[in-house]
Amino acid sequence: MSELIDKYFAGEMTCEEKKDLFDRIESDEALKKEFLRIQNVVALTQILSRQDDSETSRKGKQHFMQLLFRKRLKRAITVSLKYAAVFAVLVVGTFYAAKLYLSEEFGKSYTIVTAPKGQRVKIELPDGTIAWLSPCSRLRFAASFNESDRKIELDGATYFDVAKNPDCPFRVIANGLQIEVVGTSFNVNTYKKGVVETSLLTGQIKISGGSLPQEYILTPGEKATYSSINNALKITQADVHVETGWCDDYLIFDSEPLIDVIEEIERWYGVEIELRCPQIGQDLLSGSFRHENIQNVIHSLSLQYKFKYEIHKDKITIY
Repeated sequence: MSELIDKYFAGEMTCEEKKDLFDRIESDEALKKEFLRIQNVVALTQILSRQDDSETSRKGKQHFMQLLFRKRLKRAITVSLKYAAVFAVLVVGTFYAAKLYLSEEFGKSYTIVTAPKGQRVKIELPDGTIAWLSPCSRLRFAASFNESDRKIELDGATYFDVAKNPDCPFRVIANGLQIEVVGTSFNVNTYKKGVVETSLLTGQIKISGGSLPQEYILTPGEKATYSSINNALKITQADVHVETGWCDDYLIFDSEPLIDVIEEIERWYGVEIELRCPQIGQDLLSGSFRHENIQNVIHSLSLQYKFKYEIHKDKITIY
């Protein structure tokens, strides 16, 4: 089984093999711990490859990869602290690998966390805030995060459970919009072009920025949809299960056009889908999937829309 873990982190697994591995991890605590240890080593090598001392970085990364494939994981993580003096976020309790690295802009250091296509990532930020990144999502924050301010930039979709600190509000910047909280749980989604969706579960958040003429306050159970195209913000009631179900591995669609559903499936499973029958692209779909493989999902859709399809590895053609 350890060979399968190596194969996963080498990027050589098919979607079906990934599902089989994750199913086994869920029922095998020892395997789960080994996976998480390797995951942290891989995350640290991403940091090492971008540090200023290129020679130390090269040697450190080479050393880590040797240890990884020799299964000397416990020692690897201990040694990692010597090479990576700054490790701003901790990957916790998840079966998916995050890409973490440091960058510098105008003399200021930043930490960037990304969730690759087909993967969901849970991290703990330096202030204790928990963030769930949906596939193809990216967080960026300064090295001073939690010292002078708690500002984070978001691209994609992320659910936050914010650690309380009344003296230092937590701020999310998404497409020019600012969402400010003290301690609360909420979801932000920027997948749709020019649109920022914010759903509040607990606490209170304040929305401002962009071209909004005023600040808006959200209370639990509300959803704000901001469009940068017409500079308008609309507040409606949120369906919490729909908005945050993906954190519990639910892939949920609520009256969404099929073309948007396909984009979400691509992100969720890390596949590429070509729709050769655009006439059904705007048909609305409601439904949910959980722990289903990509074959079952596409087959279910084919029964509803009467289309044919071909699956070749990570490429799917619908016609």
